[in-house]
Amino acid sequence: MSTLTSESRLSADDRFELASRAEMNERQTRPTHYVVFGLMIFFASLIFLMYSWNHNSSSEKRLRNSQVAAINVDRMITQINELEQAQAESPIDERLAPIPDILTRFSRIGDQLGLTIDLPRNTPPRTEGGARLHSYQYSVRDSSLEKILQWIQRSQDQIPGLEVREITINLNAKVWLVKVTLTRYERIE
Repeated sequence: MSTLTSESRLSADDRFELASRAEMNERQTRPTHYVVFGLMIFFASLIFLMYSWNHNSSSEKRLRNSQVAAINVDRMITQINELEQAQAESPIDERLAPIPDILTRFSRIGDQLGLTIDLPRNTPPRTEGGARLHSYQYSVRDSSLEKILQWIQRSQDQIPGLEVREITINLNAKVWLVKVTLTRYERIE
């Protein structure tokens, strides 16, 4: 905008009115309401994007948890089917029948391998439903670790339902010390 010289024919009021019209025309041609509207839409879309992203991440987490749960359920179904098949193949009377001379059997298996098997630490059986869980805690010392492990394996092979619950192997001087906990479920008669 050019400045008017003092020699112009316009009065001060005319110059003020002309300047105010020019300023108003400039305001009307400046699209500030479009910019403000665009910024409002931009910020609203950012808020919606953050909400959607948060909802999506929580949904993904729930999906992963559901997938893990489905995998676990499939594994459990497979285990149940295997147990049912094993139960159908071997009668339950044999596997869970009480064995009154089980400690003698442990000693006899140890004698066959040349091991001295002492009596286990006495622990009372734990009742679970219609079965009783017997735990036999042994501490076996011998110079041959192989004999001790064979004793554990043969005991599992010859006594139905026997499982190794816990085993600790230590070497003291020239003697192996094996602490083993054997467990077996027996039905309550």
